[in-house]
Amino acid sequence: MSTIREIAEKTGIDRNEATKLLDMLYEKGWVKVFQSGNAEGIARWGLTDKGRKILPPSTPDGYESIGGSEAQEVALSAREFYLSMGWFFALARQGPGMSRKVDCVAYDYDGKKAVAVEVESSDHVLRDHVEQVRKHMMEISPFDEVHFWAHQAAAERIMELRSSLGPEDQARVKVFAVGGQSG
Repeated sequence: MSTIREIAEKTGIDRNEATKLLDMLYEKGWVKVFQSGNAEGIARWGLTDKGRKILPPSTPDGYESIGGSEAQEVALSAREFYLSMGWFFALARQGPGMSRKVDCVAYDYDGKKAVAVEVESSDHVLRDHVEQVRKHMMEISPFDEVHFWAHQAAAERIMELRSSLGPEDQARVKVFAVGGQSG
């Protein structure tokens, strides 16, 4: 639960604008007032069950659309990383006819960067689809960067693929190993 002042401070949104946004979310049933006012008359806002459903999934089965149990575990690690940084994070829409299908998306509010997040299983990188991984490194648009997430051995292979890119492209491709960042 947060006050409007706390929400405004955390997000950098003007207090009046934060109030308007909370009112809109309240009308949709995504937030509610949990405490109508304390001694200072400050209300505390929080998410409703309906509001929690719009957040990125917090369990592995919420990521089954992007792969098996390994990919789901890696996706949860990515989710925790981006949310801990204060970034937006969500599963990406995988509609037919879309020119660029990514697993997840992230947005860095401070750096104003849109990030494609690719979650890779070890089999996908080490055995099955190396060329697809390389292709995703080359087709970053419309995103500013692409971040690859995988277990250590697969992340090392992705780093090898990344090293074959030119310096400008390498700067836009980041690789994270579950348990640490590879580069």
